[in-house]
Amino acid sequence: MKKQNAVATRENGVSSEVAEELAKRVFSGAYRPGEMLPKETSLVDELNVSRASVRSGLQTLASLGIIKRQVAQGTIVTDFSEWNILSPQVSSWMAGYANPNPDFLKHVFEFRYAIEPYISALAASRATARDLAAIEEAYEKMETAQREGTDAEFSDADIAFHEEIYKATHNLIWAQMAHVLRPAIMLVIDKSNTSADELSDSLKRHWRVMECIRFRRPGEAYDAAIRVLDRTAVDLGLSPSGADTELLALMKARALPEMQSATPALLPTTK
Repeated sequence: MKKQNAVATRENGVSSEVAEELAKRVFSGAYRPGEMLPKETSLVDELNVSRASVRSGLQTLASLGIIKRQVAQGTIVTDFSEWNILSPQVSSWMAGYANPNPDFLKHVFEFRYAIEPYISALAASRATARDLAAIEEAYEKMETAQREGTDAEFSDADIAFHEEIYKATHNLIWAQMAHVLRPAIMLVIDKSNTSADELSDSLKRHWRVMECIRFRRPGEAYDAAIRVLDRTAVDLGLSPSGADTELLALMKARALPEMQSATPALLPTTK
């Protein structure tokens, strides 16, 4: 019995390695949506593993919507829209292997551009003293990393800052969304934080978001979050369209009409 368990454990480990290798190829763009994966027999020879391990690895990706296995036709990479990006495993692969693939950066950025202004506005309306302290603590870590830390430390503090804002909405779904998508959002942040000048400018924009939340200015928090993401777009070589800007303005007007009358009388303009 112990021997059988040991064999099963070893086989499971090999299957996981196969899934990891295939995910690396898909997420890096070696196999793109609509393209066929090599035949099972080819993968057996190439990876030097059993056919059972290959099948198990393929099944892992299929269960996450990344590939589709077709009888007598082979295995095809599905469209991005079919992928279960809310799976921590998928978002982890995305963060680990997707750097060479600009499509992922674009999709994650569009997600953030659509929702984070609203998230920031909600935080400005709902944040407690404890939430504000957590946001400020994350910001101070960004400051420290910008002065004397590494880019990686700055990125870690950057995403912690945004996570605390998501939590400050006191909406369970938003809070969990930030946690689940952390690796994917980290991919965008890490890719955009690349020079001292960029970090300094990013820090100023984040400070503005924090102050708008602290001073209970939802409308201004909404706009400040857009400015943070505009900086990210520049760093990633992306350009939000005029239609994107119009949609954000429409969302602000429809979802939060009271924002339009906000006045910045007591809100500091510089640090």
